[in-house]
Amino acid sequence: MGKLFPNQSFGVNILKHEELPILKSHEFDFFRCIEFKDNYYGKTVSALHEGNLRVSKRDNRYSNLFPGQKLSYWADCPQTARTEIKKWGSGNNILTFWAYDDGSSFVPTIYPAESLRIIDGIHFEFDKILKKVGNHEDLTNDEKEIIDRIGYEKPDCLAYKSEAKEGGVCFLFFENGFKKLSLREVSLRLGDKKGKNTAKVICASGSDYTPTLARYGYYFSPIAKVKYNDSYIESDEYILRKQVEDYSHEKIVRRMR
Repeated sequence: MGKLFPNQSFGVNILKHEELPILKSHEFDFFRCIEFKDNYYGKTVSALHEGNLRVSKRDNRYSNLFPGQKLSYWADCPQTARTEIKKWGSGNNILTFWAYDDGSSFVPTIYPAESLRIIDGIHFEFDKILKKVGNHEDLTNDEKEIIDRIGYEKPDCLAYKSEAKEGGVCFLFFENGFKKLSLREVSLRLGDKKGKNTAKVICASGSDYTPTLARYGYYFSPIAKVKYNDSYIESDEYILRKQVEDYSHEKIVRRMR
């Protein structure tokens, strides 16, 4: 029981792999900021979130750790996330995603509701190998074997120190881990615009992450307004998540009997 990362709730179980720098735990909040562009108007929250998972490129940080992976970069707090994109020249129009590990929700919408498997690149000296990977330096055979063994465990994400914000922690999600994330909130701030320049969509509420799935169908319209796409509830994503949500409610009812 404890807390190793600033974006994790206190008092949750943290399981450590016997030999590898891998943790298994839950109840996290994650934040990702991107520069908002005009072509994002009209895209549902669902589509915008889906765009956070991208094909990796050689110059992406740690993208060569496990070849052939789609990646998504997140942070421990909004400040770290904003500082990270500002480091790479982002403007003042910023879209912020606030996500959580779905398995921590009182009503999960992804099956099965599992804890996250996290490569800890901060506390167990794996950061030495990470630095070499980040600098594209040659690894020893032993280091390559460690990475292969970690990959065999199918981790969800990698935790590492932010270089943009002192004390900040970043999380590199791999595709299987990204699919375990659900949205709590998506907020828009158009810093280059005067007047009403902020808007927000809340997809889950409360300390137990109670979801409202239909809200993934909202979208932003000029200048900072929120509208709804009625067709979202006919999408595969909504239908599948709704099935799991209904199943989760049934389990709660059974436990209360």
